Amino acid sequence: MKKFGLLLFSALVAFSISAQEVQNVSHGTVYLKNKGSDNWYIGLGGGTNLYMTKGENDAGANFGDRLGWMGQIEIGRWNSPNWGARVVIDAGHIKHVVTGLNPEQNWGGAHLDLLYNVTNAWGSYNPDRVYSLVPYLGIGYMYGLDADWKKPNPNNSFFKSQNQTLTYNVGLINNFQLSKSVALFLELGWRAFQETFDGSGLGGDFEYDSMFTGTAGIKFGLGGKQDFTPAELMDYNLINDLNSQINRLRAENEKLRLRPESCPDCPEVKPTVVTEGVYVPNVVFFRINSAKIDKGQQVSVYNTAEYLKSNPNAKVNIVAYADKQTGTPAYNFALSEKRARAVADALTNEYGISSSRISIDWKGDTEQPYAENDWNRVAIFFVD
Repeated sequence: MKKFGLLLFSALVAFSISAQEVQNVSHGTVYLKNKGSDNWYIGLGGGTNLYMTKGENDAGANFGDRLGWMGQIEIGRWNSPNWGARVVIDAGHIKHVVTGLNPEQNWGGAHLDLLYNVTNAWGSYNPDRVYSLVPYLGIGYMYGLDADWKKPNPNNSFFKSQNQTLTYNVGLINNFQLSKSVALFLELGWRAFQETFDGSGLGGDFEYDSMFTGTAGIKFGLGGKQDFTPAELMDYNLINDLNSQINRLRAENEKLRLRPESCPDCPEVKPTVVTEGVYVPNVVFFRINSAKIDKGQQVSVYNTAEYLKSNPNAKVNIVAYADKQTGTPAYNFALSEKRARAVADALTNEYGISSSRISIDWKGDTEQPYAENDWNRVAIFFVD
């Protein structure tokens, strides 16, 4: 058990030191790295504890007579939507009912815990979510005191003949978020520790005793940012397409550079007249989980606006989609609506196209216009 405690402590320290260097990833989404001063919180709570030994359980006392009280203060930080760590300082009062022990015992201690947000890790991150379930695992220390909060053996030094022990802690935290900076919590915990902590000596059937704890309280953000921002990653297919265009232009420039400075006169070529009624379909591609029009996609909106200005009787219908492999059908349906409205607003607000000439529609992921999944994060212009 001591080797396990040392290993757990080393893991917690290593996590705290390296957390700032780890890329934030939750449920396949990459999040921007926050500042070191962000995502810190402080919590205050109080509740009860129940001392668990074979002797206590066999004493036949009423459940209420065995409950003591406790309080705690904690400081912690979330390093990503899934992982965090905290330090808890706590103290309390134990009621013993077994014969041969002092009926009243006080204690103080602290523990370092690793936090894991199950709701974010197994679902999806939502900064406005009210409820989250957070299991924790940690290691700590407890020091026993008498009923007057004094050392039980005052004539000895701190580490000799005193009621003290390492603790191994696990539990569940139920978080209820009131705002980004304020939350209520209900915590249920269990800790194991050396059997001699209560002064009973090395007897009985178990080398380790345990204690159940239940606390409730409130947490406050300690300034700084209290949530995480998804990184807007460029679509790889779009990047490859842009790189291909760049390479093509470079090759054309190289050919032009090799042309002689003077060349014979060429016959005059009459310009080709393009009929105003000809419209080349335009599309606007979007990044994953986004309805923002990137600068590289603005040209499609511009070309459509220019066509509409040159053809006063023409109208455009904008149909937006979402890819089927990301998100739920309900979410994708709402996202495609945002994309359609974003493109329509760009035509109206940036290029002065009357809203009476624009209609919109959205399909979510019910229709996929392209075989390539990533291409279906798109809005398509249909001109009448």
